[in-house]
Amino acid sequence: MAERRSRRKNYEYNAAGDLDIQSEAYSRKREIRTRRRKKRKLMNILSLLFVLLLCPGIGGIYLYGKYSPSKERKDLNEWFEVSGSEVKVHLDDSRVEEILGLSANGTVYLPIDWVNENLNKRFYWNEEEGLLTYTLPDEVTDMTAESVDEEGIPVFVSGDSGMLLGINTIEKYTDVRILDFAGDEESAKRIFIYNDEGPVMRAEVKKDTAIRTKGGIKAPVLADLEKGEYVNILEDLGDWSRVSSEKGFVGYVRNKSLEEPEEYVYETDFVAPVFEQNSIGEKVVLAWHYVSGKAGNATFDEYYANTKGLNVICPTWIQFKDSEGGYENFTTEEYLQKAHEAGLQVWVMVDNFNDPVGKTEFSTKEVMSNTEKRRRIIENLINDAVTYGYDGFNLDFEGLPTEAGVHYVQFFRELSVACRREGLVLSIDNYVPFNFNDHYDLSEQADFADYVVIMGYDEHNTSSEEAGSVASIGYVRSGIERTLEEVPKERVINAVPFYTRVWTESGPNLSSRALGIAEAADFVSTRGMELTWDEESGQYYGRQETETGVTEIWQEDARSIGLKADLVREYELAGIGAWRLGFETPEIWDEMQLN
Repeated sequence: MAERRSRRKNYEYNAAGDLDIQSEAYSRKREIRTRRRKKRKLMNILSLLFVLLLCPGIGGIYLYGKYSPSKERKDLNEWFEVSGSEVKVHLDDSRVEEILGLSANGTVYLPIDWVNENLNKRFYWNEEEGLLTYTLPDEVTDMTAESVDEEGIPVFVSGDSGMLLGINTIEKYTDVRILDFAGDEESAKRIFIYNDEGPVMRAEVKKDTAIRTKGGIKAPVLADLEKGEYVNILEDLGDWSRVSSEKGFVGYVRNKSLEEPEEYVYETDFVAPVFEQNSIGEKVVLAWHYVSGKAGNATFDEYYANTKGLNVICPTWIQFKDSEGGYENFTTEEYLQKAHEAGLQVWVMVDNFNDPVGKTEFSTKEVMSNTEKRRRIIENLINDAVTYGYDGFNLDFEGLPTEAGVHYVQFFRELSVACRREGLVLSIDNYVPFNFNDHYDLSEQADFADYVVIMGYDEHNTSSEEAGSVASIGYVRSGIERTLEEVPKERVINAVPFYTRVWTESGPNLSSRALGIAEAADFVSTRGMELTWDEESGQYYGRQETETGVTEIWQEDARSIGLKADLVREYELAGIGAWRLGFETPEIWDEMQLN
């Protein structure tokens, strides 16, 4: 009991020994406990209120940070990958990688090779001579390092990557729209070029906003867009669109910041040059007359007597022979007089392979890449035409290596100007188009030549690894259709073969020889070969086994030539040609009639 009392010494007890809850000490203790409980409750309430008040702020800060637009701005020099006087090039709103322009002389210069490939291939640059040449229908313009444009700015400059051409000169001769942001005040120099521009979808900016590096408000800002500006819609992505701006940026904008897009067409004041065709006024029926010397002209009477409907003859008179561009000319006035009296136009053939003494030192690339030699040739040709009275020229350059293409093209450009001034017809011969001979440049021929001739034969030739037709009907049709992709039908002449090949296979050895239609018919008759019509090739086919091997022939005759002539009519071409006079039989000419 004494121990119990000691633990309760602060309390009072009644006579029975129980705690006296009415005592002053007990009341004071209870009051203290009550105050403590109230204080704890108040603190809990205050803590709860504090949490309740703090949470929206924290949530707001969190939500603001998560959903508010970023104000981070992209470093433009880094974005465009340029510094100093370098200029980033954009073509039709696509950034051109690994190509830089140069800001100099208050304008922008672009690499000539890139300009040729993407904007205008008619700028002919002779690096060795430091000469830039541009050819129009009736004018050839030369520009040197001292040449300036209409604003007095140098036409071209030299850079680490070679020659660079000024945009003023590019715009003068090319149908392009250029936006230039490469002035001295621009930190990130750039240029936007549009050369294949049709209608675009354009939208007005309806409230101030930003164009960003990606679609999303957290993407860095490229530039500010102000209300009333316009952007071109490149791609609608739903809530965002990829756009190009009038200030030279391609990026992303929220669609809710844009008005409804509308179709828009940019105006241009560029006037394209007009290349008028020197037409003979009727369908061309042309044949080549092979002449290997002046004595060969004597066969004119014999060969012409068998023709019907022929209105153009191409004697092989001019053949290059040396590294200076000198040539043999087998023209005779008597021949010209007879041809003109017969109502024929004479288009003199100029070739790079028929020199009478065999292969010579003449190289198309070396001669035609030299301005002085190239123009001396043209001057000599025109002088001959005027002196003798030619009606035109027929260029037949064969076996051109790819690297010679640009120089050959410049040759016929400049020759066409000279021919146009003298009223001469210029026709150009070509293989059936394939990607390996596209350096003959049919699209340029379509402008500068009056007639583009497709040699619709040699499908199989001496270099073929298998026997086959010289000109199957499918091959001829394909050649016509490919040509028409680049040349208007009014300028296309399709030439047919007055010859075929006899193929001989002896063991692993395959050989062939060309025979004219008349000679091939005699060959078949003499051998007693049986021919059957082959629908796929559109020719009579024969095969004969002998002790020495197998002989095959895909025979050209009136029927097969007639099918080819029907294609000329079907595609409404400018005419038909034939290689060569003297190989045919008389009835062939009935199939060749076009007029």
